[in-house]
Amino acid sequence: MVTSKLWQLILCAAVGAVFGALVTSSVLDSGSKSQDQMITEFYATEQAVSISPAGIAKALDQGTEYGILVDLRSKSSFEAGHFKGAINIPAEELSPEQLLAAFSALPKDKPIITYCYSSYCMLSREVGNYLAGKGIYTKHLTAGWYEIQRDYSAYTEGSSNTGNSSAPNSICRIDNKGFGC
Repeated sequence: MVTSKLWQLILCAAVGAVFGALVTSSVLDSGSKSQDQMITEFYATEQAVSISPAGIAKALDQGTEYGILVDLRSKSSFEAGHFKGAINIPAEELSPEQLLAAFSALPKDKPIITYCYSSYCMLSREVGNYLAGKGIYTKHLTAGWYEIQRDYSAYTEGSSNTGNSSAPNSICRIDNKGFGC
């Protein structure tokens, strides 16, 4: 005959096993997302961080505020040509600390929108990722200088309006020497 203490032990073990299985199942299910959920999240994220150059051009046409447009290319590339109203923070010429200080000094009441050499250049994305880790959130222009000077030349200014359309290196990096693309 099984004693009442043994029944209590068996009952507790069974209840513990059931609850453990339920919790494990719940944790495992919450981590897996359907393809539809991932697509939905991708587009929501893309809309949250991406700005079209057409939107900037429209704002310039209408004389409305769109935010702070930051050209991350070198000083010489910026001087040769840039989107009207853009400021230059030459990421490749700055240490991470200097870059953080430059962005920290920008007004906090307007969105910050960055761009670099081309839509394929990762510099703007790398800088955005670095700054997000430091609590500064930027948006990314979906075009770089190559596309801007080609497709939106009426909205550019600078000494030559041709600028440097290609990135100096093909691989972006962030290290103790700074940023590069």
